[in-house]
Amino acid sequence: MIKQLQIHELRNLKQVNLTLAACNLIVGANGSGKTSLLEAVFLLSRGKSFRHHEPKRYIRHHQSACTVWARTKFEESCTLAIQKKLDETGKSDSILRFNEHTVSTQSTLSFHLPTLLIDPVSMSLLDEGSTSRRQILDWLTFHIQPKFYHQWLQYQRLLKQRNALLKHPSVHHKLPELFAWDEQLGFYAHALHEHRLAVFDQWTRYFDEMIKQLLPEYHSSLSLQYLAGFDYTKPLSQTLKMRLNQDMSLGYTRIGAHRADINVKIHSQNNQGQTIHEQATHILSRGEKKLLITALKLSQLKLMCHAIDKIPMQTAHPPVVLIDDLDAELDEDAIEILLKTVFSLPCQAIITSLNVQTHQKILALKSDGFMATSAPNQRTAEDLSYKMFHVEQGKFQECNIS
Repeated sequence: MIKQLQIHELRNLKQVNLTLAACNLIVGANGSGKTSLLEAVFLLSRGKSFRHHEPKRYIRHHQSACTVWARTKFEESCTLAIQKKLDETGKSDSILRFNEHTVSTQSTLSFHLPTLLIDPVSMSLLDEGSTSRRQILDWLTFHIQPKFYHQWLQYQRLLKQRNALLKHPSVHHKLPELFAWDEQLGFYAHALHEHRLAVFDQWTRYFDEMIKQLLPEYHSSLSLQYLAGFDYTKPLSQTLKMRLNQDMSLGYTRIGAHRADINVKIHSQNNQGQTIHEQATHILSRGEKKLLITALKLSQLKLMCHAIDKIPMQTAHPPVVLIDDLDAELDEDAIEILLKTVFSLPCQAIITSLNVQTHQKILALKSDGFMATSAPNQRTAEDLSYKMFHVEQGKFQECNIS
């Protein structure tokens, strides 16, 4: 849980210093800085913005750097910081610090500050390419399977080398080298598949639970599916050798763990009694798609929180849930299910809303006990704490909620 958050020179947030609670509501007009605060937390956790990947787009105008710093408290206190800076040519660089020491990779911060984002843009997740869907599975696997990240890095390194070799003008004279890469690539592809599959099998159980609540009419006909990106029943190196000519003509590797995907299918019967499997995005209405995405996100959250007890504590931390513009995409019933689910789990929430009445919804759920339903004997007063902030032109003011 983030106890203290400092933000400097990010968009319209010149200087912010907040002490946060377990549940935090940020209210304010459009453009006031609500989403920028979530962006800052996400940047610290992931090393990139969810709004724009170029730092020059979110570093405050006429400034050369922005900084986000946080003190967290899980089993013990630690500090995390990221600075994004621009040189005179506009190129960006990052400085990362953990417990006041410079670290070389973003993964150190990501391990200690998991974030789950639910925002209006994510509601189009299923209509986008496979990259976004693969990333949400890999986010789960990264935090639940400790060996996954190292093997993912090795796979990416080998894939880059293989693709470079495929583009080499003398590739036909380098086939022994290519086949050696293929053996290693295959080893790591199968390792990644095993990690993903283990997490996916757990995820589907929680997904079914959330579908039952959010889309009950589709509960018996809707399923989440995982695609490995290659035929995992045989060695990948064998398949790559068979497809070598096509890969050389294209200059990249077409199959492998980097092509993994997840999709959602709806099963029905036609007039002849045959079972038909169709993409859910082709059947569901726009509103139903939003509920489906919400089910995906909340089932991730439930799995993540429930898996913590089984993971060594140095890599297991409850996620910070970032919910942007709560009232924008969901109806009242869905909002209530979302909030009940989040409040029933041992995670921190930072919620933005245009509507000050959201405060009343949170208070009602809090009084009904939904913020204490998960492991009640282990929840402290701090775990159940709640704060509300009003933001105007990048300046935050804590509200009196007594």
